[in-house]
Amino acid sequence: MSDLDLYAIHGLDRRVPSPELAAQLTSQLNAAADPVARQRLDIARSILGDPQRRARYDAQLSDPQAPPITERVLAALAGRPAPVQAKSSAFARPRVLAALAAFLGVLLIVVISAVACSGGDDDSDSSRDAATPGTTSTLTTEQKKPATVYSAEYRSDDASFVPSAAMRIDEVLDLESTARKLGWTGSDFGSSTTTSLSLARVNESGNLELTWCDAPSPDVPTSRMKCFAVTASSDLRLLTEVAFPQSERGTHTSKGGKTGGLFAYVRVTSGDRLPAEAITVKGGYTKLEASELVAGERDDVAYFVVPGDLTLYKATVVRD
Repeated sequence: MSDLDLYAIHGLDRRVPSPELAAQLTSQLNAAADPVARQRLDIARSILGDPQRRARYDAQLSDPQAPPITERVLAALAGRPAPVQAKSSAFARPRVLAALAAFLGVLLIVVISAVACSGGDDDSDSSRDAATPGTTSTLTTEQKKPATVYSAEYRSDDASFVPSAAMRIDEVLDLESTARKLGWTGSDFGSSTTTSLSLARVNESGNLELTWCDAPSPDVPTSRMKCFAVTASSDLRLLTEVAFPQSERGTHTSKGGKTGGLFAYVRVTSGDRLPAEAITVKGGYTKLEASELVAGERDDVAYFVVPGDLTLYKATVVRD
């Protein structure tokens, strides 16, 4: 699957500063009538108009080993819902509606017959969406995450949803001193207005790979931006650390298969060890913003980083 190149798609010059790109995309957005096109333009503007999101996007776009950049990935980076294509207007035609009604009638008969043959067993709740803790979500397979890890994640499309499990933080790896030693001079790591961190698990070794770059500057070409990479073991032992220009990113990151980090909101057992800006309270539960999250090799283990803190967290999923 090829990456979605926002510059090529929207006819933009990569050398143009973020504020100017935002203005160009705003102009395109104002001229667009199609709802899906407007959603895509809004996502592009949110990414390319923000220097930190843009740096993260550019880094993934230029990394041949990075996971494919899809619409879902772009939407997560922009903090927007993924575009949904409107249904064809053909469904409004009488003949099509009649055919659809007939099909649904046959389908209903088949479903009723199947339920009758199965004895009407409704004890299992494995296919129901969870509105309260303790039930299971049907989105597990769609998210392509281990069911146990996903059970601690909030759903972005359902405000009433509460995960049936929570993540208990077991270990932490503070990378602040390592980053300073490598020459990073930023602050307030991982917030929406500063440096963004990419987290991935190397499938072959199980190690965690963290990469980030300095904030873009009009005086420094993207290829010469200073970037950093840190590798840690699954039990959070620091293994390697290196600084390099953006143009050499491919030579300093893993060449093997990787499971990339995803943005998520997860329920945690306590917010005592987390930055205040990364947590909120939802229905009495601690809700954590994980700016990057990956599942571990075990089904009940996850690793994540959060805004405002240059720390790698390891957590175990626990049930109430």
